[in-house]
Amino acid sequence: MHPGITRTERTPRLLAARAKELGVTPEEVERQDYLPDSPRGNAICRMVDATEVAYVTLFLASDKAWAISGHLLIADGGAGRGVYY
Repeated sequence: MHPGITRTERTPRLLAARAKELGVTPEEVERQDYLPDSPRGNAICRMVDATEVAYVTLFLASDKAWAISGHLLIADGGAGRGVYY
């Protein structure tokens, strides 16, 4: 399981620091990051939440994922910048 940029308990602090540097609100920093043409963004135009990564992980650990074997799954909202091994 390889998550991309994910909202965690650390996210508000990181957004606040960038917002201070840019002179805007943390909400504006995040909005700009996920605009359709932003290099930081992804296909769903919002940050992936840690619970969404957990849902994918829970599925992979379940009996319903029996046909998935030996593959790297990337839960990044379609950012397209995954790391492949």
